[in-house]
Amino acid sequence: MKYLLISLTASALLLVSACSTRSPSSNFYLLENELSQTERTGNLRVGLGPVSVADYLHKPQIAIRTNTSQIIFSEFDRWASDLRGLIISSLQYDLANQLNTDDVFEYPWRKSDQVDYAIQLDIKRFDASFDESSAYLEAKMVLTSPQGPSIARAFAITESLSGNNYAAVVSAERRLLQQLAKQIAEIVQQQ
Repeated sequence: MKYLLISLTASALLLVSACSTRSPSSNFYLLENELSQTERTGNLRVGLGPVSVADYLHKPQIAIRTNTSQIIFSEFDRWASDLRGLIISSLQYDLANQLNTDDVFEYPWRKSDQVDYAIQLDIKRFDASFDESSAYLEAKMVLTSPQGPSIARAFAITESLSGNNYAAVVSAERRLLQQLAKQIAEIVQQQ
């Protein structure tokens, strides 16, 4: 009887200690835009969208690519919001800065917005590799305007990671979007 009581007590202690172990806490990330007080004086009106992202980017976890083209999704490092929405907000902010306008409308915009240019985007790749210490963005764009024919462009942009952690990945991916907006703005300005 004494042996059974000691055995049950030991089992209960083992069960309690197993239940009290804590799993790592999750980290949530945004693609932050700088707070800006600059006044934009341009009158260009731009429509952004529709914007689509590759299917693997519809998950809340941050995607990391390995050397073998395998995607690993971090269980504890996640986007704080829908990644597609974060991408759209970042591009709206960056395009507004690059084009010096407050009029960058998200699709679907109103007919009364009377956009000068519509930018349709398809994000094919938006991930990083710790093995290569880089983040990658691949996208296709179609630029249309009421005055002329559509222009199609493909982008493949790389950005170095400043560290081997998820905060460095998010920072590099934000810089990728800034580069994309700059290249799109240059195309718009050439029209």
